[in-house]
Amino acid sequence: MRHGILSLLQYITALLMAFLVSWHLIVRIPQLQGVETFAETMSPEIIYREISSYGILLVALALVVVLHGINGLRGFLLELRGGATWSLFVNTAAVIAFILLLLVGIHTVIGVTPPG
Repeated sequence: MRHGILSLLQYITALLMAFLVSWHLIVRIPQLQGVETFAETMSPEIIYREISSYGILLVALALVVVLHGINGLRGFLLELRGGATWSLFVNTAAVIAFILLLLVGIHTVIGVTPPG
């Protein structure tokens, strides 16, 4: 992809992250969960309920965070050195890392089992 498109992608993912991370943190407020402390919001019952209710948003959060992070790291690495071989290596590693990290995020949401 062209540099301009990747920069635009970085700005869009940053904006999406601002909303999705804010939502994710607001959902963790203990009083909204009916408990007293943050540690209690991490109980298996609450986590399962959250993932069951907001699984799609959590996958979207994982997608946006991974894409933003990998694309930023990719840009940084490409600025360190030049050359076709280095660019091919960095771009290939970025795609592989993106796929692996996204699969971990999706597996975390899909693989959750009911507590008990």
